Amino acid sequence: MNYEMFNSDAPRTLLIIASIMIFTDILTGYLKAIKLKKVNSSISRDGYIKKVGWIVAVIFGFMMDYILEISIFLKGTTIVCIATEGMSIYENLSEIGVKLPFSKYFEKINKGDDKNE
Repeated sequence: MNYEMFNSDAPRTLLIIASIMIFTDILTGYLKAIKLKKVNSSISRDGYIKKVGWIVAVIFGFMMDYILEISIFLKGTTIVCIATEGMSIYENLSEIGVKLPFSKYFEKINKGDDKNE
C-alpha cells in the first residue's frame, strides 16, 4: 500500500486539503446563514478569527517541526484542522437541509431538530 500521508509531499497535500476544508466551511456557513436568515457580520467576524487561529496553529506546527527537525506537529495540526472543519461542514450541510447519514450522532444537529419540532 502507498500511504501518501507519510511521504515527503504529505505536508503540502495536508495544507491543500486543510485550505479547501476552511474555504468550504466558510461557504457552507454563509449558505446556512442565508437559509436561516441569520446573516450577521459579528458572527462572520468570529468565524474569520477562528480561521486565522487555524492558520496560526498550522504555521506554529510548521515552525516546531522545522526547529526540532521532526515531522509530527504540522501533520497533527492539519489533521485536527481537517477533522474539525469537516465536522463543521457536515453540520452546516445538515442544517441547510441536506439529508446526510450519521446526522443523529451530531449534538448540534440534533438540538436544531428539536427546535423545529
